[in-house]
Amino acid sequence: MANSTSTSGNLKDGLQLQWLGHASFKVNSPNGKVIYIDPWLDNPKAPPDAKPVKNVDIVVLTHGHFDHIGSAVEIASDTNAKVICNFEISLYMKSKGIPESNIIGINESGSISVDNILFTMVHAEHSSGITDGDRVIDGGTAAGIVIKFDDGYTIYHTGDTGLFSDMKLIASLYKPDLVMMCIGGYYTMSPKEAAEAVKLIKPKYLLPMHYGTFPALSGNPDELSKLIPKTVKTRVIPLKPGEIFS
Repeated sequence: MANSTSTSGNLKDGLQLQWLGHASFKVNSPNGKVIYIDPWLDNPKAPPDAKPVKNVDIVVLTHGHFDHIGSAVEIASDTNAKVICNFEISLYMKSKGIPESNIIGINESGSISVDNILFTMVHAEHSSGITDGDRVIDGGTAAGIVIKFDDGYTIYHTGDTGLFSDMKLIASLYKPDLVMMCIGGYYTMSPKEAAEAVKLIKPKYLLPMHYGTFPALSGNPDELSKLIPKTVKTRVIPLKPGEIFS
C-alpha cells in the first residue's frame, strides 16, 4: 500500500496525485477519473504495486522519450484508455495498434476537453525522439501539460524542460495551483534553474520530479529549497515514490 501524505484543506476534495517515480504520476480527479501522466512504470524508482494497471481513463504524454512514453502502449491496449499527446506521437500510438478513436493528437497551445477535464499542451524546451527498436523516429515537439478540472483546480506538469522565460506566460494564462517540476539536471532543469522557474510560476504547491532515478539526475528537493525564497519553501512537497498528495 502506498504511503499517504495528508494535506487536509489544501487540495480540492477528491483530487489525489501519486508519484510513481521519475516523471510518472497517477492522478485521481475530483470527478472520479483516473489519469496517468508519462507512465514509465518500469522505472527504477517505481513502487512495486505500480503495475499491473487495471483502471485508467486517460493517459497523457508530454514527449516521445522512452522514459515518458514508457508503459503507455501497454496501458492503452489493456484498458481502452484515451491517449492525449502531440500529433507525431499519436501516429506512433496508432502504428502500435491503439484504436484511432482513442488517440487525441493536439499540439502546443491546443486544448481538448475530455470527461469535463480540460487538457492544454504548453511549451517545453527539450527534444522528443521516439526509440522504436533500433531506430529513432520523429516524436514531434516536447511539451508540458496543464490540466484544469471541472471545479477549476489546475495542475501543470512541466514535462522535461530547460528554463524559459515564457513560463511566466503559462502562469498568467492558466494560473496553475500545483506544479510537477523536473529538477534532476543533466537532461532537464537542475535545482538552480528550477528555482528561477518557481519565481516565474509562483505555484501554491510544487511536487519535484525527474530526479534520483539515475546517478546523473543528482538534483534534489533539499537543494531546491535552499535556492528558493523562504516564503515558498513550505510549498515544496517532496514525495517518495508511491506516496499520495491528497
